[in-house]
Amino acid sequence: MFKKQYTARWIEYNILGIKFKIKSKPEHIDTVNLVLESNYGIGNRIFAIINALEYYSPKRINFFWDNKGWVNESFYSLFKQNFPCEIVEYNSIEECKGWTNSKNERTIHFPQASLITEDLVERTLAKNNISSDVVNKFKKYFQMLEPSDKVKERINSLSLPENYTALQVRNAPDWDDYGRNENLQLFLDEIKTFPKDTIFYLSAMNKDISDFIKNNSDYKICELIEKNYKSMYDAITDLYIMSKAVSGIYSYGSTFGELAWWLADKEQKFTIVGSSKNWR
Repeated sequence: MFKKQYTARWIEYNILGIKFKIKSKPEHIDTVNLVLESNYGIGNRIFAIINALEYYSPKRINFFWDNKGWVNESFYSLFKQNFPCEIVEYNSIEECKGWTNSKNERTIHFPQASLITEDLVERTLAKNNISSDVVNKFKKYFQMLEPSDKVKERINSLSLPENYTALQVRNAPDWDDYGRNENLQLFLDEIKTFPKDTIFYLSAMNKDISDFIKNNSDYKICELIEKNYKSMYDAITDLYIMSKAVSGIYSYGSTFGELAWWLADKEQKFTIVGSSKNWR
């Protein structure tokens, strides 16, 4: 029995039950197929696409984007893109059965869900390892991604001052299952390090978290008007509003906050709240 599969930046082999993997090399592939996991969040999915653009310089990217679960909207209902290749979205895994591997086609399962450079180093705000060279290489792709017209309408429904700070609190029941929820007091303590006239824009996962932050802080904290916490349109609205902030407070381990930082059209100072010490 011989099996060969591409995952992230590795080629995995299974020969008579013996498994091993080798690093794949950056190279031009005409067609790249990405099987995005259904449990990937927005940030995970976008980073996987950006990684493929940079690593393979393809003519076409096909990707499976499940819109029947937690992410309940299609890519093209949330974003517009001007990437330098054809980008085709599939919302049914059945439509992807013909994807294969050949000299000019690469099908990648479990693509890397955070930004990773060709040396296989994960680049994150928390690790503080995003150099100016990495920014110069990847930033252009994020600038090619814009909110859809429906998201733009939502963005325009909120009037914000010219200078504000993004505050992203990722705590939610799904993260609690993995020990990732942080003590909310850590966010309140970080808020207090800012001048008293600082205005914060809050992106929270549910109303309980939002109310706790607002009710336990003396600072002015804004939020999307009549926010629907289950709406992907409101989530992407949060994303782009955070990207316009002069600075940001982001949750450790959240690619949503990382994505907001990358989407910023100017340098954005940031603080990361939390750690992986309780993760499981």
